[in-house]
Amino acid sequence: MIASLEIPVQVIERAVLENASVDITLLSNGEIASAVVGAASDCLLRTTVSIDSLVDAFLTNENLDKEEATEAELRTLLGRLYKSVEVVERTIQLLGRKAI
Repeated sequence: MIASLEIPVQVIERAVLENASVDITLLSNGEIASAVVGAASDCLLRTTVSIDSLVDAFLTNENLDKEEATEAELRTLLGRLYKSVEVVERTIQLLGRKAI
């Protein structure tokens, strides 16, 4: 005899994530790692994505249409990316000075 039981997704999500949290980390190589940590996390995977891939995926025409991003918001994003580049360059210079 074959039987099936339907369980609402919300019940499964609540059971899996009740004692877990999402950990997001920026790695020094420009990747963003995410993992679920906690009692229920043994069966879940850690994933990584590079910052440039994430930005590229966000800036597709299809995604921009969904997000309804304005030019002002994209200029804010660009400014933050420039600031990030400046911080990385400054840190590289500091590391270079320490090596001398």
